Amino acid sequence: MKRLGRIILAAVFVYAGAAKALDPAAFADAIDSYRLLPYPAAAALALYLPWLEIVAGLGVIWSRARLGALALLLVLCLVFAVVVASAWIRNLDIACGCFGGGAAGAAALRVSLIRSVTLALVAGTLLRFEAGRRAGRGIPGGGPTSPGVRSPESRSG
Repeated sequence: MKRLGRIILAAVFVYAGAAKALDPAAFADAIDSYRLLPYPAAAALALYLPWLEIVAGLGVIWSRARLGALALLLVLCLVFAVVVASAWIRNLDIACGCFGGGAAGAAALRVSLIRSVTLALVAGTLLRFEAGRRAGRGIPGGGPTSPGVRSPESRSG
């Protein structure tokens, strides 16, 4: 089940990133329509964010990069959710821009918000499992059971 979740999460972000990377000008316009950033910042974000999504999506598949990729995707999903919610609250008649084009309006933003929160839950759950797996195996950076880390009880004496 975890493997299926990783594959789905990776596929969503690789696809979304690729769709936006193919037309960065349209993605810059989509970012600009949220009215949160000046256009030069939106244009810069449109050039880099799709590639970050692609790399993070691929990182979910690769075990050595999985923990960092899941953490990054969790943060991205939460940021996306806040941005989409702000557009919905401000009654902006825009498309989310998540997969390139798309429908506009309040209903489309609600769907985008639900999708972002759902993806955040998937990424967070997978992150928790991955961190637990690493801690259980004593992988460095995986918690107090990592090699070379001694418990307070073993330090006395």
